[in-house]
Amino acid sequence: MQELFGLKVSAGLAVGLAYFVENRSQKIGLEKIPEKEISKELKRLQSALTECKEDLTDLLTTGITNESEREILTTHIDILNDPELIKNIQEAISHDLFSATKAVQDIFRATAAFFENLDSDMFRQRAADYQDVEHRLLSKLLGEEQDIFHELDSQHIPILTEIKPSQVSMLHRRGIRAMIIDSCSSNSHAAIISRSLSIAVVSAVTNIRTSVKKGSNLIVDADAGKVLVEPDEEMLEYYAQRLQVEELIRQKHERLKETECISQDGIRIGLHANIGLPEELANSQHLGWDGIGLFRTEYIYLSRNTLPSEEEQFEAYRDVVTSMAPKPVTIRTFDLGGDKLLHLIPSPQESNPYLGNRGIRFSLAHPELFKTQLRAIIRASAFGKVRVMFPMVIDVMDFLEARALFNTCVDELYSEGFDYDSAIAVGTMIEVPSAALCSDALAQECDFFSIGTNDLAQYTLAVDRNAENVSRYYISHHPAVLKLIQLTLINADKHKIPVSICGEMASQPEYVPLLIGMGITELSINVNTHFNVKTTVQNCDEKLHLIVKNFDFSTTLAQVDKLIYHTLKPYYSKQGRK
Repeated sequence: MQELFGLKVSAGLAVGLAYFVENRSQKIGLEKIPEKEISKELKRLQSALTECKEDLTDLLTTGITNESEREILTTHIDILNDPELIKNIQEAISHDLFSATKAVQDIFRATAAFFENLDSDMFRQRAADYQDVEHRLLSKLLGEEQDIFHELDSQHIPILTEIKPSQVSMLHRRGIRAMIIDSCSSNSHAAIISRSLSIAVVSAVTNIRTSVKKGSNLIVDADAGKVLVEPDEEMLEYYAQRLQVEELIRQKHERLKETECISQDGIRIGLHANIGLPEELANSQHLGWDGIGLFRTEYIYLSRNTLPSEEEQFEAYRDVVTSMAPKPVTIRTFDLGGDKLLHLIPSPQESNPYLGNRGIRFSLAHPELFKTQLRAIIRASAFGKVRVMFPMVIDVMDFLEARALFNTCVDELYSEGFDYDSAIAVGTMIEVPSAALCSDALAQECDFFSIGTNDLAQYTLAVDRNAENVSRYYISHHPAVLKLIQLTLINADKHKIPVSICGEMASQPEYVPLLIGMGITELSINVNTHFNVKTTVQNCDEKLHLIVKNFDFSTTLAQVDKLIYHTLKPYYSKQGRK
């Protein structure tokens, strides 16, 4: 037996036989065409576009039940309908005398390369969509069979160089329960679909191609990011028991899904989702969220090479709001700085972007850009319950300046005859220490607060949370951070406005009893932590509130550690309360 290690992409366990899948290279023949064949090549292009759209539409209407697949295939149809993209391909045929296959390859690969060069998983994810659609189009133009998995069935564990989102769906329909992929980001569309379909995925497995042969017995333990080659009987028995436990957990989660998120002493805790892509909502909507507590809008700007129009943003927000109605969707205006938008807006280089012109500062410095987004959000409020939230506000003046622009947009839309919710709530993130210290004044102007514990800890403790060499200083539950949270809660309660926690603390079970004991009744969490957080909430009781209420937060970190990891441990541990 041999153990090989890689990276966890999608959790899960599976036992099966290795099967190497080699992606076929799509060879492009004659690059140039005679001028007399332009019309013929344009017709070939149009025919391929039509066939691809028809295939995707058929899948959406007859073959797809998973919402993540539906969202991504809809994106692929949108790409095929992109007038600018199609125009560029047509011009490559008409003006450059490229064949349809060469034109499709060149334009799609240039577009994908643009996103890949922006050095972000989110960008690479968009590049993967273009690569997937390119593959579909070229297959039509070259007359190739797309299904390279025809020999696979449920006993196999495919080993691939890469995976396209549409191929994940094909593998799922063949009963595949695990995959080993040379390169696959955990944030890619393929990974999102794999998680939604409960397919275990491990990537970047060392020596996989030299240590494994076709037909080798494999165990994929994606939870641990490892692959076992030719496991012995003892290991097979161990994993058979693990699979039984996984099934019991799945059944427990199904039952838990139907229960209320209420503590032992009858306090209902709202569980809201943090999402950065619409696919995440599609992947988890069956969990029955009380709303979306944080809808990050950055992807709309980062996943393209032109600024999004008001109409494009409106459609994106409207779709999410409609899918959640009548539950609330809290849309955070984009939280970026010029360093992330250089491909769209020329900006001076900053030595420390975290302390620079980002978040609400960047929005206020570009009012037309900001107004375009605000108008789109306000228009989307006609389709459900929307809350608007500003990031990186430092005090009430910041908020009032942003709200003034919001009010201007409301007045404009009213005069233009657009529908919208006249009672739309406007609030702020509390993620900068000054905002927490000024929370009394802010609470008099805001409709709600949402505490972003990630940045609050980072700015309070003067530590870059992404810097490994100072990671030991990044302590979410440091007394200074907790005192700022406590002050914010006191001032919000004084002025009767709701408060939620949307940072990582809300998604970590060990912090949930502490936050509930401090008075939080709304948690906005990462979608994959739903069951652990819900179970922890259901363990909480009246005694917990007394423990936390009587705790002095003007204390040492050691005392807070003792509170969380000793006194409160029974509330979040797997064993539960004694």
